[in-house]
Amino acid sequence: MFHNRPGKDSRQENDFFGEIYETYRNEMFYVAYGILQNKHDAEDVVHETFMALFANIDRMEQNSPKKNRNYILTIVKNKAYNLYKTKRRQAEKELGEDALEDVFDEEPEVKLMEMEKTEFLKQILKKMNPSYRDILLLQYYHGLGVAEVAEELGKSPDNVRHMSMRAKKRLKEMLEAYGFADAYLARDDRGGL
Repeated sequence: MFHNRPGKDSRQENDFFGEIYETYRNEMFYVAYGILQNKHDAEDVVHETFMALFANIDRMEQNSPKKNRNYILTIVKNKAYNLYKTKRRQAEKELGEDALEDVFDEEPEVKLMEMEKTEFLKQILKKMNPSYRDILLLQYYHGLGVAEVAEELGKSPDNVRHMSMRAKKRLKEMLEAYGFADAYLARDDRGGL
């Protein structure tokens, strides 16, 4: 899979990297997808992150699992945010008459309102406590159940249920502060954020 560096026990290094891959790949994908909202871009970010991690495998072998997890998720988030910014800048440059026509093809008011709501909700989620945001994204955007979220985050199902309730309460408070809570709570009743 990767070329080993001279002087290293390649089997031990590959085994360690394999463990890292198996342990964190799904969580990395969910974090990247939560930022990018695009499966292919999220997969690209995960791949790039693993390439970067392999370059620093020596350092990671000395770290605790918790420190490695924080290190890995920081890299994923940074790469995802960088890609998001790059794609946003490209889209702004490419925005021309054709793109504007696409936006206004059908029911322009409805499309614009949905786009604004989605963007607003993303901004609100970015301001939330990261653990609350992760739970909400895994539950509502990725459709995972409590047990699956618990497994992904390494928490007990009871802990996830309590955190989910607190996260929804916090989201409601934040939305109410902007006068949008009723519309989003109606969406929540239908199974989405």
